[in-house]
Amino acid sequence: MKHIIALLLFSLILPVQTLHAHEAPAATFDAMVVLTIADLDDATLAKLSAEIGKAKNATLEYSCTWSGVAVLKFSDISVGERADVITLVRRQLSAAGIERGVEFVHVHVEARGVGKC
Repeated sequence: MKHIIALLLFSLILPVQTLHAHEAPAATFDAMVVLTIADLDDATLAKLSAEIGKAKNATLEYSCTWSGVAVLKFSDISVGERADVITLVRRQLSAAGIERGVEFVHVHVEARGVGKC
């Protein structure tokens, strides 16, 4: 009787483990964000650069204090929607003390995977 119960329990557990073994890996994305920051100066840019530098998957690709333009690149992130990327960037900006005068000019999100650069 014990062997039958053990066999029954094993047969119930085995299909669950098999399903988890064949799940597709989670999709990841790359994002490029172009934004303008009102009154961008060297001190504000230094704070932003330091905050972006803390993240292993984010870089400050371009900045111009004269025009207030900054380009941020995020690699291998789990969010693929424009609004989610904007929320991610707003968190970074808020941590750098930039909460006003930000305009998102362009947000480009692309899935990573086989055949992607």
